[in-house]
Amino acid sequence: MLLALGVAVWIVLAVFALRGATWAYAIFLVLAFVWIPGRAGFHLHRPECEMALSFDLALFSLTNYKHIFLFAMFFLMTRVQLGRRPYALLIAAAATMAIGVLIELEEGATTGHCRIRDLVPDAAGVFVGAAIASIWRRIITRDARTT
Repeated sequence: MLLALGVAVWIVLAVFALRGATWAYAIFLVLAFVWIPGRAGFHLHRPECEMALSFDLALFSLTNYKHIFLFAMFFLMTRVQLGRRPYALLIAAAATMAIGVLIELEEGATTGHCRIRDLVPDAAGVFVGAAIASIWRRIITRDARTT
């Protein structure tokens, strides 16, 4: 029951953040940073990360569809929060990858599962999110021209 409530809170915050609510985006960020250490009772240790990365490991990592979806959503939320700033797509991509690195370090400091290859689906999420944002922008500008 508690897990379902947590998932519902994440979804509600994501929806509000996607609609431009800065408060929801801020709460989402705080929860993202506290979630993993909180599950481990805030017992942290020095992370030792697995730095092995090969083409086969990268392809295998791309089967982590959950991370691809979550990081695409985070990219889109960040992009919406940036508004019409110059280089918004680039800033959103950098912020999303930075969150991916920080989450990997958190995982290493709590569960010991810090792997560089886990950044591959995060990067794929950035590309999916950027594609969605670009398509959405084209649809909006096309509709604006026709009215």
